[in-house]
Amino acid sequence: MINHNDFPKMTGEFDRCVRQTLDSLPKQPPHARRFPLRRTISAALAAATVCIGGTAFAASDLPQAIGRHFTLLLNGTDEQLLNNYTVTPEPGAATDENDKYRMTVESVLYDESAGVGLVSLHLQNKTGDGVMPFETSEVMAKYQNPDIVWGQLSECVNVKDGQYIFSVVYDGDFGFCGGRFYLDESRSTDNDYYIEGAFIPSGDYTLGTPLHLVAQEQGKWQTWGDGSSSTALIVLDVPLPEFERMPYYQTADGAITLSQIGLRISAQQADEVLIDRIERIAVKMKDGTEQIVLDNASETYQTLYAMGFGADSGYDADTAAYVLAQTFDLADVQAVVLNGTEYPLSA
Repeated sequence: MINHNDFPKMTGEFDRCVRQTLDSLPKQPPHARRFPLRRTISAALAAATVCIGGTAFAASDLPQAIGRHFTLLLNGTDEQLLNNYTVTPEPGAATDENDKYRMTVESVLYDESAGVGLVSLHLQNKTGDGVMPFETSEVMAKYQNPDIVWGQLSECVNVKDGQYIFSVVYDGDFGFCGGRFYLDESRSTDNDYYIEGAFIPSGDYTLGTPLHLVAQEQGKWQTWGDGSSSTALIVLDVPLPEFERMPYYQTADGAITLSQIGLRISAQQADEVLIDRIERIAVKMKDGTEQIVLDNASETYQTLYAMGFGADSGYDADTAAYVLAQTFDLADVQAVVLNGTEYPLSA
């Protein structure tokens, strides 16, 4: 799906019209091109109807603390990974609220080396009226496949004024991260919503720049800087805690970086953007087995979110970044295989 957050710098009435159109587009497979965050849209976009699910959810007796384990997003979670590198704020330490809703960050897992992250949040309806400030998109039949991890989740969408969309942003020139947020229907109730998201900062993100989780309201706008840039109004804003640096492996030239939650690939620029040139990715283990990340031929996508950016948005390298849906022990990894070519990795 082309996410409205992938275009944070558009302005004026055109900006508003395009964002409304993007919010109504159906899901697309994660190998589809992720347009750069600063790319200007020059072609008209045709609107399509989004199928919306219900807003009532069965109560669950699962402990609330399970949210920090990213049960929706990580398949085969490594408890040591989570315990060592997941940051869980103290109760009430990472919360913002307005007159209707209270948003609390439950946990964050971010890898600066690969430039990918996960965040879980709890949104409470303070009025108790059962009105959820977003809707969930129904997964299209063609994507209801066990090899398409994100196709099994209910994505949060905003399709009309007054609804919220969740984003991760960073300081400075108010940069947006690309991302997707999913509702955990097993834990959510009429007035409590548990949500997990995968995000990737743009190529202009500087290591160490603070990140924020924000909720924005469709139909209301705010301007930035000299007034030439506008975004949907931020109504809730929670600074994310500092991260524990995660281990990673790289190729000798640094072009490929792999962590337990992310993969980043850089290459010389070509006529076709890198993310569109990649047909198959696998992580090769030292015992010779391979763990597929994505394979267009077999329609296997063990990724939660993917984004590409390059020369058309002013960056030095053509880059593809992926949030992985499966974890593994880096000590067992030998190489990354791209389109049949093996690239050895080392710490």
